[in-house]
Amino acid sequence: MFHHHPPARSRLGSTWSRLALVVALLVPVLAGLPGAERAAAQEVPELKVNSNRYIVTDAETGEVYAQRNADERVAIGSLTKIFTAIEAIEIAPLDTVITTTEDDLKDPANNSIMGFDAGEDLTLEELLYGLMLPSGNDAAHAIARGLGFREGDTDSQQSVDRFMGWINQRVLDMGLVDTFLITPDGWGVPGHYTTAHDLAAFTRYAMSYPFFETLISTAEYTTAEGNAIYNNNRLLGLYPDLIGGKTGYDWDAGWCLVEVAERDGMRMISVTLDGVHENMDWYDDNEVLLEYGFEQRTGTMQAQSAWTGRTALFSDPDVALLDRSAAASGQIGGVPAVAAGTDPNVPTAETGAVAAAVDAGPAAGGETTDVAAETTDASGNGTGTTVARVALVLGLVALVGLAAGVLYTRLAPRRTRLATARTGARQSPDGPERTARPGQPGVSAASRTAQRRAVSPRR
Repeated sequence: MFHHHPPARSRLGSTWSRLALVVALLVPVLAGLPGAERAAAQEVPELKVNSNRYIVTDAETGEVYAQRNADERVAIGSLTKIFTAIEAIEIAPLDTVITTTEDDLKDPANNSIMGFDAGEDLTLEELLYGLMLPSGNDAAHAIARGLGFREGDTDSQQSVDRFMGWINQRVLDMGLVDTFLITPDGWGVPGHYTTAHDLAAFTRYAMSYPFFETLISTAEYTTAEGNAIYNNNRLLGLYPDLIGGKTGYDWDAGWCLVEVAERDGMRMISVTLDGVHENMDWYDDNEVLLEYGFEQRTGTMQAQSAWTGRTALFSDPDVALLDRSAAASGQIGGVPAVAAGTDPNVPTAETGAVAAAVDAGPAAGGETTDVAAETTDASGNGTGTTVARVALVLGLVALVGLAAGVLYTRLAPRRTRLATARTGARQSPDGPERTARPGQPGVSAASRTAQRRAVSPRR
C-alpha cells in the first residue's frame, strides 16, 4: 500500500510562510529599538525653514512631523534654562528661600538678567520667573548654587557643579544620551550641548509639570518687593494658539527657540536652533513648524492610521532611580539604600519626589554613556529598564530560533525517508530543538510626584 504524502515543496513553502510571518512581526518591534527611529526622521524642504536645525513633534505622543539635523549635538544658549527649571521644581518647594550672593550677580552688559542685589531673600518661585521670563543668568546661578549647596562646600562653584550633576543624571535616566550641560544658564561655555530631538523630548516631559506651563505662558510677573519682570518671548500674544516657550542665544548657538502651542485638543512642540534673527525670522520658523504639525496630526487622526515615523521618546527618570535604589538595597520599597556614586544629601521635595544626583558628569571631552530607552505603560510609568529591553531582544531572537526549529522539524521526516530509501536503515528523525523564551522582568514604577501630570504612553 502506498501512502500519499504532500509534495515536499508544499510543506517547505508552508514552513517558510510561517517563518516569513514571524519576521514580519519582528520588524516593527525592532524598528522601535533605540536608534531605529532616526532613519524614519523626515525633512520637509517645502516648509522653507531657515534655522539650521529644527524639529516639530506632538507633545502628547511624541510623533515627529518634520526635522532637520535634529540629532546634531550643538550649543543651545538659554534653552538650557528649561532643564534648570525642571530640576529646581522637582527637588524643592516653590516657597524655598534662597539668599543671593555676590557670585550670583552678572554683568548686564553681557548677560540677560532678572536683576537683584547680593543679600536679597527670594523664593524659588520668584527666581524661576526671573529665570524663564527675562532669561536671567543671575537667577539661574542663584537657583543652582542655592539648591546645590551642601555643608562643607568652600565655594559656589562646588554647589553649582553638584546641581548640574543632578541635571545630567536626570537626562541620562531619561535616555537622552546626546545631552550634556555644564552651566545652569548655558551662556558661552564649550562642551555644553544637546540636540533638537533631546530638547523636544525633554520639553514633552517638562510640560507634565503644571507650574512649568504657568511659567512659560506668563507675560509679566511682579515679585514680592514690587519688581516687575517681563517675558521676552515675542511670539507670546502674537500666535493665537501659543501656550508659551523659551528663547536662547549665544555666539555658538545662534538664535534658538522652543515653542509650545495647543489647538483643538492637540499640543505641538517646535524647536529651532541657530536661526536667523532679522525680521523675526526665527519666530516665523516656529509658526511654520507648528502649523505644519497641526496639519499632519489632524491628517493622521482623520485617516485613523497608526504612526510609523519617528517619535521623540524619553523614559521616566523615577524608574531609573528606583532601579539604582533596588540594586543598592536589594529591594524596592521602604527606605532604599543610596546607590554608589550618588549624593546621599540629595534634597527630597515635600511631594516626595527624589532627584537623582551625581557629583561628576561624563568624562572629559563631552562623552556620554549610551543608555537604552525604556518602555512605558498607558499611565506614563516605566515598565522596563535597559535589562528588560535586552530581554526583549533575546525573546525576539528566541522566536526566530523557534521558527528555525519548526523548519527543521518539518524537513526532518523527509530527510529520514530519503535516507531510508537509499540505505534501507531505520532511523529516528531528530526531534525539534526547544528554545526557551526568556522572560521580560518587570519593574515597579515610581509613584508620580504630585507636581507632575501623567505622561502619555511612548509609541
